[in-house]
Order: sequence, then C-alpha cells, then structure tokens
Amino acid sequence: MDLTKLTPEEFDRFRTFIYGETGIRLADGKITLLSNRIRRRLRQLDIGSFEDYYNLLTQNKLPRELEHFIDAVTTNETHFFRTGGHFEWFTDSFLPTIRAQAAEKRRPKSLRIWSAACSSGEELYTLAICLDEVRHQFAGWDISLLGSDISETMISAARKGIFPNRSLDQTTDERRSRYFAELPDQAGWSIRPRLISMCEFQRHNLLTPMPGDKFDCIFIRNVFIYFDRKSKQTAVQNLIHS
Repeated sequence: MDLTKLTPEEFDRFRTFIYGETGIRLADGKITLLSNRIRRRLRQLDIGSFEDYYNLLTQNKLPRELEHFIDAVTTNETHFFRTGGHFEWFTDSFLPTIRAQAAEKRRPKSLRIWSAACSSGEELYTLAICLDEVRHQFAGWDISLLGSDISETMISAARKGIFPNRSLDQTTDERRSRYFAELPDQAGWSIRPRLISMCEFQRHNLLTPMPGDKFDCIFIRNVFIYFDRKSKQTAVQNLIHS
C-alpha cells in the first residue's frame, strides 16, 4: 500500500469535509499532519487510497467511522491545573461571589459548571478538585459539573479517569496523594472514584446549542484557534445562550 501524502486536491476535499462536520478550518500548512493521521486509519481498515476513504466517509455516511475520523484529526493535549491563574480565579473570586449571592437570597444554592471542549477531562476534574477543597462551604448545594467534547474517544477516556504521568506535571504532590492513585509500574494515575461521581461527560459539537438549563460558569480554551470567524461566532452565540 503506497500512501505517501494527500494531493492538494484531496487535502481541500478533506478539510472542507472537516469544516462542515466540526467547524475546524485547517490551514494550508497542515497537509502533512492530516496525511499522517488519516494514513494510520487507512492501514487499520486496509483501505488502499485517500480517495476511497473519503468516499467511505461522504457516501456511506457511517456514524461510527465519522467518530473515528474526527478522533484522528483533532488534537488533544491537556493537563491538570493548566494555566493555574484560571483556577485561582475560580476558587478565590467566582466561588465566594456565588456563595455570597446565595447567602443574600439573590440566587438559589445551585451551581452548574461546563467545561466545553474538555478533551480527556483534566480541566473538569481540576474544577472538581477545587470544589472539593472548599466543599464545607457548599454543604447542601446542588452542584452539577459537565464536560463535553466532539470526540467520543476523549469522552470515553474522561469517564474512565485514567491519565498518563504527563497530565499531572502541574499537580502538587499533596493533591496527587489526595485525589489520585498511582497505577502499577508508574504507568499513570487514576482519579479517585468520588471525583468521577461528581462529573458528567457527553459528546457535543460547539456549533450546535447545548440543551438544558443555563450554566453559571463556562470554561473554554484553545479550541477557538481552530475555528474561522464564522464558526467562532456560531460557537460564541451558543455559549452565550447556554
């Protein structure tokens, strides 16, 4: 099987398809990256050409294969407590404000938080840790933590709560011992079951509205760098109304 690189015409077809499904606009310089990622899937399926795979996606319209394709072409790299200042704001400013409003009867004792484009869940679990560390201040509250991502593979990984060592590079030793269990042979870490029980994960495309009640706080980072202006506007409007 000779699969070297997408032709410019094939690249244009694939990235147009990707844009239609995800809102992600691949730059011209991503042709090698996309070629490499699709090539791995072709070998798994024993498909002989990029064109045959494109036809499989666009003509056969197999939902499961579309999920595999999206998983292959989206980048997922994150850590616990990534950009720590965001979580300091959450703990030191946002949560006290919400608590004060509830004490003044200006809002119910409920809290809905959404980590949008959450990848494998590190951000949402970080928020769960932050909440757990002040849980005595929120006794009796109805708290909901939701993580969403367009990749079903990432959502499945988030639900399992097992992470490689690099995901905890920015996590203190104290938090590691309190909230994680090390896997045998230093193969990674599993997050404590009580934190898993605090979090819900679901597949969601940011270009479609999120159903349900409004959120009190939405975390979303990095994903906008992959969107063009139109997709950004659509996603932002959906977030505003969530």
